[in-house]
Order: sequence, then C-alpha cells, then structure tokens
Amino acid sequence: MKKILTIFTSVAFLLTASVFAHDHDGHGKNAMAGDHFKKMDTNSDNKVSKEEWQKFHDGFFTEIDKDADGSVTLEEMKSARMEKREEKKSEMNDKAKEAKKKKDDKKKKTSE
Repeated sequence: MKKILTIFTSVAFLLTASVFAHDHDGHGKNAMAGDHFKKMDTNSDNKVSKEEWQKFHDGFFTEIDKDADGSVTLEEMKSARMEKREEKKSEMNDKAKEAKKKKDDKKKKTSE
C-alpha cells in the first residue's frame, strides 16, 4: 500500500511541476518579453530586424519624452512607468468586473 501511495504521490508531483514549468505562449514569467517581441515584430516573421527594433524604441522614446526636448529625464521615465502601471490596473479591474458579471449572469440563468 505504501508503494502505491508513494508512486501516486510522485506522479502527481511530476505532473503538477511540468504543468507549472511550461510557458504557455508568453503567460507567466515571459509574458512581458513575449508581448514586447510581438509589438516589435511588425511584419510577423518571428524575427525582429534592427530596423523594427529601432522604430519601436524610437516611438517609445518619443512617447516618454513629454516635453519633446529630445532627451528623457528620470522624472519623465518615472511618470511613464506610473502611467503604464495605472493602465494595467485599470485593465485588470475591467477584466475582473467582466468576469464577475459573467459569473452573476450564469447564476441568474441557472436559478431561473
């Protein structure tokens, strides 16, 4: 009985570890890198050319340089980071509200 339990526990552990270790197309640890890469790869060839790299980062620089003086200050960098953080919070809140609404709608349908 102990052997069966030990084998079962080992198999369950290995399956769980393999599921969590697998990167699901940019979900988890590599999500930001995957999203960043996709934004830069404008022709969708799964390669980022020097031109695509520079074009993306030039646009990013222009976005951060709020006073358009051709340079970025630490304050402009901090401000841009806070704006992105607030955008992400807002997106997450919207997704949570939508999920709650779907859950509530589902409860209504089952109770009718």
